[in-house]
Amino acid sequence: MTSRVDQSSPGYWVRSIIAGGFAGGVAKTAVAPLDRVKILFQTHNQDYVRFIGSWRGIPGALKEIFRNEGFFGLYRGHSLTLARAVPHAAIGYTAYEASRRFVIRSPEQDTPLRRMITGSMAGVSALPFTYPFEVIRVRMALQTRLLPPEQRSVWYAIRSIYTEPSALPLRILHFYRGFAVSMLGTIPYRGGIFMVWETLKSQSRQHLSEEFRERNRHRLNLSIGAIAGATAQIVTYPLEVIRRNQQASRSTQENRRFLGFKETVSLIWKGAGWRGFYSGLGVGLIKQVPMHSISLAAWQAAKQILNI
Repeated sequence: MTSRVDQSSPGYWVRSIIAGGFAGGVAKTAVAPLDRVKILFQTHNQDYVRFIGSWRGIPGALKEIFRNEGFFGLYRGHSLTLARAVPHAAIGYTAYEASRRFVIRSPEQDTPLRRMITGSMAGVSALPFTYPFEVIRVRMALQTRLLPPEQRSVWYAIRSIYTEPSALPLRILHFYRGFAVSMLGTIPYRGGIFMVWETLKSQSRQHLSEEFRERNRHRLNLSIGAIAGATAQIVTYPLEVIRRNQQASRSTQENRRFLGFKETVSLIWKGAGWRGFYSGLGVGLIKQVPMHSISLAAWQAAKQILNI
């Protein structure tokens, strides 16, 4: 067996970036249609609001998108998703490896709390660089066939976000709408994913034989990743709904500012009560569980192939 690449070498970190980016791209592509439906549900898009509230609404919304916009409608904004997901995962997974070496220096320090801290550090490190792509992607996902053709492009989304009237001192800040809520949600979300992931991996090493783990490596990684993704999604979902609504909000000439945190919470509560904070959770779980399952398993597979 070929020896592992030295973690102190530049080659290790280059391979780590490649492995992380690969995992992010594969996972996001696999669940892109569900991601668009989730955004439409979270923001109560008027063209798809009738599908909300039923498990049958998810396939119904997918069929509606396909009927109105064709196959590529299911992947509207996906190029922006990849533009964000690949570097985000590359930075995030690599930052996780680096922060883990810094925070967990011995087996005695390998505790659930420290695992959560390293996961949170990884998520926060990537967010400032990739967040604008997320805002543009959300605006793209909200573009439906009912809009004029000239309003269904990435350049229109970028231009409309940039030129919207606002009291913000710099227009570039328009692309960071909802950033504070996103940062707030990222800490428990990413921290929770990696905490559950590492804890269950540790338990599997204690209770399962090496032969069994090696024979079922990919299935174990997929299963553990699914549990980690589901746990983090349920706990932090209300913050994601608030963030999506802030990202999707538009300012007007009369009101030259975007919705703040309290205003967004108030609007969601008035519109649907506490259920509004869990709108789209069903499709969110259907999307997030396989996404994190695939992402974490693909990350492990890529690391094995790249010998890191």
